[in-house]
Amino acid sequence: MDRFFVPFRMHSTGWLLCAMCGSIGLWLGGWRLGFLIGVSLLASLLLHEVGHILAARLLWVPVREFGLRLGGAYNRRAFASRRRDEILISAAGPLMNLLLVVPVLFIPRIGAQLGLGNLALCVVNLLPIPSSDGLRILRAVWYSERPGSAIPAAGGD
Repeated sequence: MDRFFVPFRMHSTGWLLCAMCGSIGLWLGGWRLGFLIGVSLLASLLLHEVGHILAARLLWVPVREFGLRLGGAYNRRAFASRRRDEILISAAGPLMNLLLVVPVLFIPRIGAQLGLGNLALCVVNLLPIPSSDGLRILRAVWYSERPGSAIPAAGGD
């Protein structure tokens, strides 16, 4: 079990992310359901990272920590030695959100919002923008076509 333990770190700006999730929850569900929606959105962000962590650990890629900061949930891990593994690890987070879409639809009163939120997390993370899983995947694919090229370091997720 120790193989899957990864330390959690709450960055000083992570509390702002919690407040933002709470505000989005209040906006979507009002005072009565807002807190529950906000906590569920935060859980979706963390489960996204858990997807990356599980894939990395199963592929024997070291993960140093994961946590929350203003830019979102994050994990710090080594790059995989094989491009295929890098693609699998990078895709595991959005896949986790995609897998959550249907089950959360069955949660009474907030399921539609959570399903849409998880679908949005999946799609946005697959866009090839800075610090996204989509950019990591694109870099791994792009550089795999060039013989002898290494995957460049990238920050973020």
